[in-house]
Amino acid sequence: MTLDIDEERTRSAIVEDLDVAMRPVVSPLIPVRVLVVALFVVMVVAATPALLSHRSGTTPPFGPARNGRIAWAIDGDIMVGDPITGATTALIDGPGIVRNPVYSLDGSRLAFLRQVPTDQSRFDIFVSAADGGSPVMVTAVPVPMPAALEWTPDSNALLVNDADGRIFRHSIHGSAGRLVVDAVHLEPSASRPPDGAELLYERDGDPGALYVMARDGSRPRQLIGPAAQQCSCTLAGPARWSPDGKAIAFAIRLDAAETRTFVMAADGSGLHRLTDDTGAWIENDPTWAPTGDRIAFDRWQRDDAGDWQIRPIGIVPTSGGHAEPIGVAPAAEGALIEWSPDGRSILSLPKTVIDGYTTYPNGTGSVAKPVIIDIDDGSSTQFDWSVGSVASWQRRAP
Repeated sequence: MTLDIDEERTRSAIVEDLDVAMRPVVSPLIPVRVLVVALFVVMVVAATPALLSHRSGTTPPFGPARNGRIAWAIDGDIMVGDPITGATTALIDGPGIVRNPVYSLDGSRLAFLRQVPTDQSRFDIFVSAADGGSPVMVTAVPVPMPAALEWTPDSNALLVNDADGRIFRHSIHGSAGRLVVDAVHLEPSASRPPDGAELLYERDGDPGALYVMARDGSRPRQLIGPAAQQCSCTLAGPARWSPDGKAIAFAIRLDAAETRTFVMAADGSGLHRLTDDTGAWIENDPTWAPTGDRIAFDRWQRDDAGDWQIRPIGIVPTSGGHAEPIGVAPAAEGALIEWSPDGRSILSLPKTVIDGYTTYPNGTGSVAKPVIIDIDDGSSTQFDWSVGSVASWQRRAP
């Protein structure tokens, strides 16, 4: 699918940096942008019916689902692969450089970035049907490379967290992007199931602490940190909601030789360690299975020489216990863990692909071959795919 976008459209500067404390804010539109944004909204509204016609609306946003295709970016194009046959197809192949595909939680849409030809550091955000058809630009003006781009659970809007810590909400139905809050950084899949009423995040001025707030930026509350826990708890990596939204998993740094996976209830109560393995281990980046009964995470073990060695991905039941190693060990930096929608396998990519586009603005990225690990028998299958970005596994109706 090839994009056909007018390169000479009117552009203007994004909202000036705001020097405010962390609080809900409303983004003012300066007068010169009013006409541009209004015209943009009309164009998106006109294009929306074609996009909506591709939506099935039958796939739940959380919990088990049927496996669809896997999308990624490489060499400025977006590819998709069939995890059963191994076949690959170019989904969006220009013009220009496109990046970072993310399927909506109902599997009906695909969000992606298109690099501005005259400025490699700025991007337009597009949403298309899952097959790449009917692409619609949802940003009125180009944005810097987002630190995070996530779908809301209803698959009707995108949360965009920029490098300056601002969170914008962009509807795919034509309204202009709205600044929700600033000086924060979203956690992966930050929207609380089932309806995204709350968001998990960290604050710029409070490293090592974990917070939750309402989706409009109001009612911020600390979950991990001095104000919430009677311990010297320091968040050591990403935190994620359970598929039912009742619990949160994350890593806590206990000391220089030990970082462990912990779980607590959504209200911050019941903090407890999940794994019972002894020795010098670093566990990080816990990721829930869609079924909600298991958690997978990266782990490193300190050897006799004092060096940290990567070990195979660990899996532990949510009731706690011993971490079972599964599959081959990933790269030294650890794995990007993507559960299959049905919860029966894991897609593993080296974390080096995250920073690939910062190093390679032409879109080549850091090329990797994905590995799919079967949860039942622990076998690993490497696909001969050249992947240059974080991958997104499409959810389909059961």
